[in-house]
Amino acid sequence: MGSLAHLVSHPRARRWVLLAVLWAVLAALALGNGHSRAASIDTKSRLHPMLQAGMQAEPSKKVSVIVSKKDKKTRSADVAKVVPASVDAEFPAIGAFQISINQNQLSKLAADSRVRFVVPNLPVKSTAIADPTGTNYENAIGVPAIWNSTSAPATGKGVGVAVLDTGININHSAFAFDKSNVIEVNTNKKALGPGDGHGHGTHVAGTIKGKDAQGRYTGVAPDVKLVSVKIADDTGAANEGDLITGLQWVFDNRTAHNIKVVNISVSSAVAMRYDQSPVNAYVEQLWFAGVTVVVSSGNRGNAADAMWYAPGNDPYVITVGALDHKETVSTSDDSLGTFSSRGLTQAGHAKPEVVAPGRKIIAPLSSSSSTLALTYPERIIDGEFIRLTGTSMSSPVVAGVVALLLERFPSLTPNQVKWLIMQTANAYPGQVGTAGVIDPAEMMSRAAAGGAGSANAGLTPAAGIDPVSGVVSTTTTYWDQTYWDQTYWDQTYWDQTYWDASCDLD
Repeated sequence: MGSLAHLVSHPRARRWVLLAVLWAVLAALALGNGHSRAASIDTKSRLHPMLQAGMQAEPSKKVSVIVSKKDKKTRSADVAKVVPASVDAEFPAIGAFQISINQNQLSKLAADSRVRFVVPNLPVKSTAIADPTGTNYENAIGVPAIWNSTSAPATGKGVGVAVLDTGININHSAFAFDKSNVIEVNTNKKALGPGDGHGHGTHVAGTIKGKDAQGRYTGVAPDVKLVSVKIADDTGAANEGDLITGLQWVFDNRTAHNIKVVNISVSSAVAMRYDQSPVNAYVEQLWFAGVTVVVSSGNRGNAADAMWYAPGNDPYVITVGALDHKETVSTSDDSLGTFSSRGLTQAGHAKPEVVAPGRKIIAPLSSSSSTLALTYPERIIDGEFIRLTGTSMSSPVVAGVVALLLERFPSLTPNQVKWLIMQTANAYPGQVGTAGVIDPAEMMSRAAAGGAGSANAGLTPAAGIDPVSGVVSTTTTYWDQTYWDQTYWDQTYWDQTYWDASCDLD
């Protein structure tokens, strides 16, 4: 028999060894009582391994799960009665629903013949990082030249951009100049309204559209029609079910609001292959419907699993990393933010595709009582703005640039937009990976010359996407071929609040 080192040199063997260690650590951490016994994991069970470990560690702990039904026509409430529990949310397009139950009830739920699979309702977390100094990000990528072009100026006018986040303070002075083109929507049943008590969503929205009265802090595309879709509750907490609900709302209302761009500055807290992620299926549904989806890469730096998290690991979308532009217009001192996630996804796709300024970005502060204001009072600028850093900030920069492009060239498809962005991106000093810096002027020039290529050729859509209609299928379900045995995770439990900036700020 060979040595352990030789054994784990084989990729599949190495994966199982690592998983075994992770399961043991997960159980030990969850137990918290000094016992070293590892959780017993059944790889053929209908329960995700994290749920199996959790119910052995703390059987009385209440968790939120997403249940996939074998037949979408089965009433979710009838299945939930076996626990018993009430249905928290329905996802009819994929034949699934969301409930909250104690972990000691999971086996009973999974044993029901109508259940296909049960997975944890994973949290999503913001990708923002606070930072203490100023910004010059618009000039760093040449956006003012596009606003003030004598031949074909563009400010995003008429283009709908949806921001899925913690909400927005629609009464902020930075939106007063064009308040009629700021729409606030709440899709979270637990939230009392579309406002933003956390601050993340208002900052992201302002990076795209905001403009203060003195013209000092102007978003990349100030004249867009901005649609704030609040997916978080009033404490700022959100999970994958909330994100899915928001994505479906955008899909259903895209025509009414001319939504052509979506910004998602959040990521799941637990790794999952892109083609088995319900979130990614709903993201791809928008992409196939003609909506360009821009996603932050995350703040895991160069960790081995940095790009294993939805929706940033989806090969169709435009995933954005954070450039440190050193607050200068010159590109000679630019570098990649050390926190910016980069690398390969589980499926071998290189991410991100592009980088944009993401350090020291000044944008609207939702209120002086918001979570970010109370946590980082020293970052507040002029009482109404706050300076933040993270891929959460670089993603809306690119979303705004896409809006500028689509104002001038509205017939471009998402695949053409992605192609143009990648083909015109510039190298920067000490570049890490293949993702260059977005170049809006060159992108516009290339689009004007015609002949835009098409990205994403030969990719396989996520499970649940109808290959003909391009929408989330009503006849297929997820987890027919499960990949959770290859899933890595870095959180013992998944019902924690991840919008709290202190959880993931660098």
